[in-house]
Amino acid sequence: MHKIILSVGTNFNYEQNAKLVKEKLTEEINEIQFSENLLTEPIGEIKSNGKFLNFLVYGSTEKRVEQLVSILKLIETQCGNTKFLRNEGKIAMDIDLLKYDNQRFHESDWTRDYIVKLMKHFDK
Repeated sequence: MHKIILSVGTNFNYEQNAKLVKEKLTEEINEIQFSENLLTEPIGEIKSNGKFLNFLVYGSTEKRVEQLVSILKLIETQCGNTKFLRNEGKIAMDIDLLKYDNQRFHESDWTRDYIVKLMKHFDK
């Protein structure tokens, strides 16, 4: 089993989108744990009218990195993520693989205040 950490965010329909993605992730990830939710300001290129609801996911999987990333992209789509909405500044769901065993991804995300704060939830 591979230990993983995911970063999850949405900037509209918070409650509905978070509930749906948690259900879908629970179907795919073993020993799943969710951090608290944090509302944050948009970062980077995202032109958004509202804040983002962010949380982290910790768990384990037997899937290889490539398989897992494909599943995460499919879940984003199942949660309503589209290019059209993204172009409108609406992110239905964004799921990033931050860590797979000892391999880290999205290095710049690791220093973001909300990631640092939410990571303390898992103390990993």
